[in-house]
Amino acid sequence: LRLELEVPITCSVASICQYGQYLCVADTEAYKILDLAKLRTAPSAEGARLELFPTQQPRTDPDSGRMIRPPRPRTLVVGPNEFMFLTSSASDGDATTLGVIVTALGEAQRGTLQFASYPKSVVYDAPFLIAAFAGSVDVYDTRQPEQTLAQRLFVDAPDAGRPRRVCAAAGFLAGTRLAQLDSEGEPSMSRALSAVVRASVVAVSQDSLYVLADEPPLLLVSRMLRAGRVEEAVAAVDAALASGDVSQASAEARYCVLMAGVQYFARLLLDDALQLFRRGSLDPRALLHVYSDYAAYLGPLLEPLERLPMPATLRAAIRDLGTVAQLVGSSAADMAGNDCDQEALAEALAANALEVLERYLEHVRLSEEFDVARTAVDTALARLYADHDRIEKFTALIGSRDSRVDSSVAIEFCRNTKRHYYESLLHRARGEPRKVLGIWRRLLSGECEDARFGGMPEYVAYVETLTEQQGILLAEYAWLVDIDAAASLRVLAGLTDVSVAALDADRAMASIQSQKVEGGDGAQRVLIERLISAGHPRASHYLTCLLNVYVRQARDCYSGDEERHRRLLALEERFRCAQAEDLRLAFRVWIAKAAAEDKPDALESQSAIRLRAQLIAMLGTRPIAYDAAAVLDCVEREAPAVLHLEKAMLMAALGHASDAGEFLVTACQDYAEAELLLMRPYAPESLAQLANTTGARRTRGPQQAKDEETGGVRHLLRLYMAHVDDEMAARLVADLLQRCSECLCDDAGAVLASIPEHWPYAIAEPLVSRQLARLAHRERSSSIERGLRQSLTLGEQLRAIDEHRDAGPIVLDYSQACAKCHKLLGSSAFVLVPESREIRHVSCG
Repeated sequence: LRLELEVPITCSVASICQYGQYLCVADTEAYKILDLAKLRTAPSAEGARLELFPTQQPRTDPDSGRMIRPPRPRTLVVGPNEFMFLTSSASDGDATTLGVIVTALGEAQRGTLQFASYPKSVVYDAPFLIAAFAGSVDVYDTRQPEQTLAQRLFVDAPDAGRPRRVCAAAGFLAGTRLAQLDSEGEPSMSRALSAVVRASVVAVSQDSLYVLADEPPLLLVSRMLRAGRVEEAVAAVDAALASGDVSQASAEARYCVLMAGVQYFARLLLDDALQLFRRGSLDPRALLHVYSDYAAYLGPLLEPLERLPMPATLRAAIRDLGTVAQLVGSSAADMAGNDCDQEALAEALAANALEVLERYLEHVRLSEEFDVARTAVDTALARLYADHDRIEKFTALIGSRDSRVDSSVAIEFCRNTKRHYYESLLHRARGEPRKVLGIWRRLLSGECEDARFGGMPEYVAYVETLTEQQGILLAEYAWLVDIDAAASLRVLAGLTDVSVAALDADRAMASIQSQKVEGGDGAQRVLIERLISAGHPRASHYLTCLLNVYVRQARDCYSGDEERHRRLLALEERFRCAQAEDLRLAFRVWIAKAAAEDKPDALESQSAIRLRAQLIAMLGTRPIAYDAAAVLDCVEREAPAVLHLEKAMLMAALGHASDAGEFLVTACQDYAEAELLLMRPYAPESLAQLANTTGARRTRGPQQAKDEETGGVRHLLRLYMAHVDDEMAARLVADLLQRCSECLCDDAGAVLASIPEHWPYAIAEPLVSRQLARLAHRERSSSIERGLRQSLTLGEQLRAIDEHRDAGPIVLDYSQACAKCHKLLGSSAFVLVPESREIRHVSCG
């Protein structure tokens, strides 16, 4: 002990009590409240000593002259930072007395109690205030607004004197006073209830102790249980609880309820036992000891029964139960009529017992009372769920955040009992994907069996979640592609570009090709597309294979049955309608736009269009990185009546531009594409550029370009003239002559002669107009040429005249005739030939 604080007191202290940092003191002068915290820091601080009002002082009796001392001042704690003191209106103690309740600050907030006389002893046991008087003990309920008298206990003890002190809610040892209260004298049962039994009030006189209490009702319940009257005992407990004589949370009530539950369990009245175990909160570890298989399964996780905190008699009763197997065996033997019935009944009883265990452990798991037993409870539940094939509950248990399943124990049990799927779920909950997948591989390959496993769908769904562990994902894909190529595609989608680039593509392709995968070439297509997008070193090697896959898938979209054929006709009809409005519309331009459209009502048709557009786009990629001959062979073998444009593109890629152009006109009827191919082979968008394997842009002179265009126009004209549709042929020829008539001027006669006579003149009009304009131009050119020649001749003559100007004058008369035509010159212009000196008409030169 050490001195913490010394507080000087000027007067003698009659009563003192403390709560926290406050002291309530009654000395010979006044009632006071001291703040110890303030006294420790600054004794003279304001509020450190609070004086309430003076205590009663001694007085002299005027009749006898004697000194009359007042009752001893009393103080007591009645709540947090609340105190009570007694004050009387007289000094003899027989006058009315008030019990004043104040706070630590001296404020009266809870009202005042009024006593008929000054109490000999007073004690507070929340919420009751108990006061001892001569011949009685009064109990006041401070929860009531008036704080009135709640109960009065009379003490009639002539041999012991009047009570001098009272102790509320006090206790006493079981072997002493309680044995006198128990008429049957059984202190052992009272010790089973509790080491101390609480009485209502204990009054102390001069030389005796009096317990003002009735016999505890649970002692009667205990005797009923020992006599086997379980139903009566349970009814008595319910009655005591309903009357308020016993609290549900009291240890005694729980003891009686659990003892009744144990007796019900011994009779295999399992539902009744379960209800009582829940009411009494039986330690689940005690119940697990009755199930010997589970006790052995839990091993060191289950604390021995002797170390569990519970009454000794309850522990002995549980031990006397034996095991569930023994209870089931004896009950089945008593209830069954023959061996067959006994075996079936025993199985039913054992199943019911396990169900009760499961329901109780689930109930306990929801409470925090037995948190120390959670590991044993959760681990036992894991086995129960596995035994009863409750996969949903098992998964929820081991996957919950507050799960305390000892997975090592559960895994060992599942492995020994060949519950492979449950073992894998435990590994999954522990975050061990390699072990999970190892078990599932054995299940898929047939090395072991477990009907609970979801098969390939569950395996793939789990692998898809491992995108953060690319090493595992890559290994699983390499294994899965040999087993199920179609399922491997979902795993492939989770691989990053780096992982895809590390794939053994040749092995994967060989595995896919060796399997008959549902959906045809879908697996190959997805794999090669992924290799290309990830930049795999072998991606270009499989491009030809990918195009062949596209060819076969396009074939499947547009051939095979009447519905698919109608789909092809509908596609061609849509293009023909668009082409009718614009003859210069190419099919590959149109289908690219059609593929971008969103048509929810025609998903299959739109999917086929997108596939076709993608195939055409890949075939048109320059420079080509695929084997055009191999792809063309695939087209001619698999889809000769479907993929016309694709065939023409491949023919152009092989350098057969003329044949490709003819095929575009006759089979594809893609006139815009044919004109681009034949008339402008060096245009970047022309199919003729597919044959340019280097990808370099070629140049040519203006004359070469003109010659190419002329040759292409003549070729197209012949193809259009031979068109099977006379109306379309006339339209095509008219459009071509309208745009390219200057290229046909040299062959205008032959072209005009080849035009059928029944065609309108408007078709040939552009060429005729061009030809007439050409002839008119030629005539004008001849006239100009003659004029130029005459000008040149006249110029020469004038120069000659200038040279012989000095030859002398020329004298003519009207009889002079031209030396050449011998006509009279008259007034006509004439010239002199210097050499011969002949005179001629200017026109005769």
